[in-house]
Amino acid sequence: MSQRRRLPNSLRWRAVGWMEMGLSQADAARRLNVSRSVVQRLWDQYQSEDYVSRRPVPGRPRATTPAEDRFLALSARRRRTTTVPQLVAYHFQASGRRISATTVRNRLHNAGLYARRPVVRSLNGRQRRNRLCWAREHVSWTQQQWASVLFTDESDLQWRVIQGVY
Repeated sequence: MSQRRRLPNSLRWRAVGWMEMGLSQADAARRLNVSRSVVQRLWDQYQSEDYVSRRPVPGRPRATTPAEDRFLALSARRRRTTTVPQLVAYHFQASGRRISATTVRNRLHNAGLYARRPVVRSLNGRQRRNRLCWAREHVSWTQQQWASVLFTDESDLQWRVIQGVY
């Protein structure tokens, strides 16, 4: 069977015509390459309402398919430095259809991917001197001495060493 898709009105009327000529629902479904239940619903709709045209559905159709959504997320995960305009270009190369940068951002957000830049902070002179002094004091430590050290909390860019924790 095919993937879930909408039947055009011409094929809907063709299926009804086949069934009026005596073809079974299963045969009509095979000819259209759809599930028998689709044809059954078409026939039931025709019997009760005398038409088989699609009812209008609310909302705008999605610009991308679920497969394209997965492609965008996979492309972003494979190359973490890829920008949204680059992803738009990759999508155009792969599918031949243009989508907006906002659509790409929304699809990445749905996949749990967000644009976050790490905060880059430089050390001031005092912090540099403290780190260098600390490194010189501990350069000759043995592996046994390092085994009892726990590094914690670098939020202020100063290393705090707790000795004898274990």
